[in-house]
Amino acid sequence: MAECNSGRCADAYSVVVNHVCTIEIHASCEAFPTPNLTGLEQTDWKKIASDKQIDVVIRDSVYNTDYTPGSIIEQMPRTGHYIKAGRTIYVTVAAVKPEMVQLPKLTDVSLRQARVLLDSKGLKLGAVTYSPSEYNSLVLAQKLHGTSIDPGILVPRGTSIDLVVGKTMENQRTIVPDLTGYTYDAGRKILQDVSLTVGAVIYSKEVKTEEDSTNAVIWQQSPQFNRHEGVEIGHSVDLWLKLPVDSLSGNDN
Repeated sequence: MAECNSGRCADAYSVVVNHVCTIEIHASCEAFPTPNLTGLEQTDWKKIASDKQIDVVIRDSVYNTDYTPGSIIEQMPRTGHYIKAGRTIYVTVAAVKPEMVQLPKLTDVSLRQARVLLDSKGLKLGAVTYSPSEYNSLVLAQKLHGTSIDPGILVPRGTSIDLVVGKTMENQRTIVPDLTGYTYDAGRKILQDVSLTVGAVIYSKEVKTEEDSTNAVIWQQSPQFNRHEGVEIGHSVDLWLKLPVDSLSGNDN
């Protein structure tokens, strides 16, 4: 067997090592699509993060019954954006239990002020019903699941609080606004601003999840918008909602 010249062997070894190092460096610098972590439980997204050599940082946690506690609700950057190893992905995960907040006193203030107080606590304005009163648009009672509740109690953040609002007995009328294209929450706020309430809510058949309900937009209403003929204050407006066109296109893919 021919002897190996030490100089030639050293040169050959150097070439092999340099070639391997070049491959490793190139692989670590190569961009790849951001993996989809949304909906994955903690053990699964941690494994993907390890395999892809990316860092996952939790920037927020919210209580959402549609997701398993610890699973990812939202990520940034989103799926499809090209990243490299070592990149940080910021995520919002599902909390184990909702944060509890103190219910503010909502009575004896205007409906508009009550909404501001609810927003400041991370609470939602639920159903608004009107009751005869000498004070128009004044909040008379605050309720949860149909039962009157006192201010100061602890409720989960995101809870919807129903309000009873005063309405004078005079024959006051208001214009029904055009709600086409608005989400349910936005449409309801617009109605409340003109002292109207939400009646029946009908979703189209493609609306299946809570996220779909949030994204759905109003495409029909009754009574319809009419700038020349109003309705009595406190009148209800029925709403029909469906997913916007771009959401339907995304579902097809």
